[in-house]
Amino acid sequence: MCKERSVSYMATKHISGDEVGVLMDCAEKGPRIKRWRQDKQGKRDEDVRFITPKDFDKTWGEIAGTGWENLKDCPNGTLGKSDPVYVFDIKDDQNKASFQCQSQSMPYPYNDIVDPLDLAAQVGRRQLGDDEPTDAKALDHKDKQK
Repeated sequence: MCKERSVSYMATKHISGDEVGVLMDCAEKGPRIKRWRQDKQGKRDEDVRFITPKDFDKTWGEIAGTGWENLKDCPNGTLGKSDPVYVFDIKDDQNKASFQCQSQSMPYPYNDIVDPLDLAAQVGRRQLGDDEPTDAKALDHKDKQK
């Protein structure tokens, strides 16, 4: 079914957290998708669920269309000093590739890896963790005490 296929990305210094990522594989009992977010304090929120073989193949088909086997570190990212760094790891039963891209938004064709993974990971799910930063909560709490 999975033919040893797996795909993941992890982004550091991302606006959503110090680290965010998505992994799709069959390492455990069948096809699954896992997403996570870790804040600057090290608090990690994670969501893992099984997906159907059909959904796995659909998402994999979109990613396979990028020619991931031939991708290298991206030359066309925004490359800003504080821009997130995305690290990709993809493999199947014949090939394996790891590469990265530093960019505010993923340029083509790297976006065709991130977008299908994000979509598959978010279907029917709530947002991971708390979307309000701790420092903003502290300010809000301080205002309420006045």
